[in-house]
Amino acid sequence: MKLHLVKPDLAYYEQYNEMMTEWCESKTQIAPWFLDAPFASLEEYAQLVRMLDNCEHGIVDPRFAATTSYFVVDESGRLIGAVSLRHYLTVEGFRTWGHIGYGIRPEERGKGYGIQALRLALEQAREKKIDKVLIGVHEGNIPSRKTVEHCGGILENTVRVDTDEEPIRRYWINLSDHSKLNL
Repeated sequence: MKLHLVKPDLAYYEQYNEMMTEWCESKTQIAPWFLDAPFASLEEYAQLVRMLDNCEHGIVDPRFAATTSYFVVDESGRLIGAVSLRHYLTVEGFRTWGHIGYGIRPEERGKGYGIQALRLALEQAREKKIDKVLIGVHEGNIPSRKTVEHCGGILENTVRVDTDEEPIRRYWINLSDHSKLNL
């Protein structure tokens, strides 16, 4: 099934809550950064949508990068996951997670959707003239590591961060070298 990216908006309120309930009940890591938990009201969800729009337009704390966030949806419009794309790296972003974060809801994993979602995010990075993309993956998240490697990720190193118990593997994907990409 083919996936595509859409900007978060109010139309996805119920699906967002359904997806986040599933994710929270699975007790698996939630990613990317803007996903958290179901919202108690449409008004709270609307605040998230406004905040994501502000982030995309650079209305952020100077410690953070402008970031475009997307929902990943299937052909029927069902929410499958999410991706975020930092437009540039800050000191913290360069040290750990990098440009792209992505996640697929638990019941949809193992279907190749992570590869599709990452490819779509890489296309957005290319459109933003980002030539080299950094992606961080928890060392124990083998499916995500394989996804990044499948899409051309070259391991640079593994780092530890005080705020995270698990080491983070840092991969670079060179978008200007099309011959090495599996997109």
